[in-house]
Amino acid sequence: MKKFTSLIIVGAVLSISAPAFAETRAVNISVGSIGGSLDNAALRTIRQVIGFAVGTGTVDKFIVYSPRVGSPIPIEGGLSACAEAGFGTSNTRFNAFIQELRSINPKAGTFYNLELTESCKQR
Repeated sequence: MKKFTSLIIVGAVLSISAPAFAETRAVNISVGSIGGSLDNAALRTIRQVIGFAVGTGTVDKFIVYSPRVGSPIPIEGGLSACAEAGFGTSNTRFNAFIQELRSINPKAGTFYNLELTESCKQR
């Protein structure tokens, strides 16, 4: 009976802390201008890194939030999107993709944010 009670307690603790073990399998990407001109070279590099990741299967789902048909397009340009790891992609490979994105440093006047998330959401 003691073993059964211990098993129930351990199971309850693990079920409560399950969100702590959730994997980060996606990244939200935002690039835009903060008033000046947009660093188009950095934006082009970001798109190339994402395109390569999609082409190699590192990223299965890529959703562009802005610019989008029927939505307002920022005058300065930019990008708001989400990239999600491929089904068979290892964490090591996806983390290398995120590291490559983090290595891009746009010029002053351009903001660039990466936010890790569990999965990409349709907006």
